[in-house]
Amino acid sequence: MTVVLLYPHGPARVPAAAVRLLRGQVEYASDVPVAVREELGLPHAPGAAVLVAVDPEGVQVRHRVSAGEEVVAATPVPGQRLLAAVEVMDRLWQFGGWEVTQTHDSLRRYLLEETYELLDAIEEGDPEGLREELGDLLLQVLFHSRIAQESATDPFTVDDVAQTLVAKLALRSPHLTNGHTGPIDVAEQEAAWEVAKATEKSRASCMDGIAMAQPALALAEKVIERASRAGLPAEFVPEELRVVRIGGPDNSEDALRKAVLTFVARIRAAEAGAREAGVEPGRLTAQAWTRWW
Repeated sequence: MTVVLLYPHGPARVPAAAVRLLRGQVEYASDVPVAVREELGLPHAPGAAVLVAVDPEGVQVRHRVSAGEEVVAATPVPGQRLLAAVEVMDRLWQFGGWEVTQTHDSLRRYLLEETYELLDAIEEGDPEGLREELGDLLLQVLFHSRIAQESATDPFTVDDVAQTLVAKLALRSPHLTNGHTGPIDVAEQEAAWEVAKATEKSRASCMDGIAMAQPALALAEKVIERASRAGLPAEFVPEELRVVRIGGPDNSEDALRKAVLTFVARIRAAEAGAREAGVEPGRLTAQAWTRWW
C-alpha cells in the first residue's frame, strides 16, 4: 500500500520513484486534476493499493499515512516555492481587480518604498524583517513581469526574466560553465565579471548605464566609483562631490545633483575628445585623461 504525491505546483510531474507503481488501478484523491488523471490513463478504483494525491495534508493521505503506508514524493528542490508565488500572482491577476489597473509607472513608488524597507531591515540586522521585505521585493518582480506579459508591443514573462538572469550570470561568471570546481580567486572573479560586462554592454562611456534618477548622494558615489575605475585621476573629482553641505540658500539634494551632472558631462566630453583622436575611452590612462580634461 503506497501513497504517491504529485508535485503540487505541477501535478503532471510524477516522481521517478513512483513510475513503477503506476500500473493497473489506482485511487485518485479529490485534488488530482482531471487532466492529470486522463494523462496517467489509469482507472480510478477506491481502495486501490496506490493512492495518487497532491496535498500531503489531504484527508485521504493522512488516513493512509496514519495506517503506516509508504509515501513516495518528489524530492523538494530549492526554489520550488517560487512557483507558488508565480501562481498566486496569476490568480490575483485573473480576478481583474486593482492589480490589472496597474502599470510599470504606477508601481514605481511601491518598488522604491520596498527597497528602502529592505535596506532598513538589513541595517537593523532583523532576519524576520529581512525575509518579509525580500518577499515584498519579490512581489514587485512578479508584478512587473505579469504586467509585461500583457504588453501588446513587447511582451515577456517571469520565465523570460529568469532566463535573462541565468544567461547574464553564465556569461559573466565563466567558472559556472568551464568545468571549474572548488574555490576561486575573488580578484580573478571580479576581473572576469568586469571584462564580460564590458564586452556585453559595449558602452561608449564609463558613465553609461548609471541610473541618474537615484538619490543625489548615491548617484555621486556611483559616478565617482565608475570614474575611478575608468582611470580618472582622483584630483579631478571636484570638491562639491566630495563634501556634502547641509543647509544654506540652495537645496542640498538639488545642488549635489547639479554638480554630479556637470561632472558627468565633463567626463563624457573628455571621452569624446579621446575618441576623436582615435583612443577608446575604456583605455584611457591617467595621462590621457589629463590631456583631454
